[in-house]
Amino acid sequence: MNLTANLGKLLEPIDYTIEAPMNFKLAAVLVPIFIDEEKILFTKRTENLSHHQGQIAFPGGRYDESDGNLVETALRETHEEVGIDRKSIYVLGSLHPLFATSMHYVYPLVAFVENDVELKLNPAEVQETFFAEINHLLQPENHLSGIFYNQEYMYYNVGKYKIWGLTHLILTDLLKRLKR
Repeated sequence: MNLTANLGKLLEPIDYTIEAPMNFKLAAVLVPIFIDEEKILFTKRTENLSHHQGQIAFPGGRYDESDGNLVETALRETHEEVGIDRKSIYVLGSLHPLFATSMHYVYPLVAFVENDVELKLNPAEVQETFFAEINHLLQPENHLSGIFYNQEYMYYNVGKYKIWGLTHLILTDLLKRLKR
């Protein structure tokens, strides 16, 4: 089943003029879909980062003025974190921006990535990476609730990994669109 065939039509158009509301800082993440196998790349953040240590995330980070726009932020951060060159990435569109507890307004971009890329992890930011097949994520038995930091949250279960928090919200937005 080709779940991602019409994905571009299900996404929001890219907003190159997005601004951070209130006292939030802009950030962007890339949801990298390896198209031939319909799987999504996730990172596990290192424990020495200032925000979201050890959590499951998408490649991305804070907007820098030199980026010019949030698409460039997502592409730069993806290259810095996991070594995927921008020439191997085709950005399709965006999901709804979200507020992070780290005071960032996060703009998620969805992209297809060529399957033959070689990942080169930045050990200062990324402890490890893993893939989750979209079909696996769509199965109701893999969408559970659990306790994180003494609070109940929904999460996706992928082997030994639990995808919760902002990454869960971004992923849920994407999966709802794919179910349409």
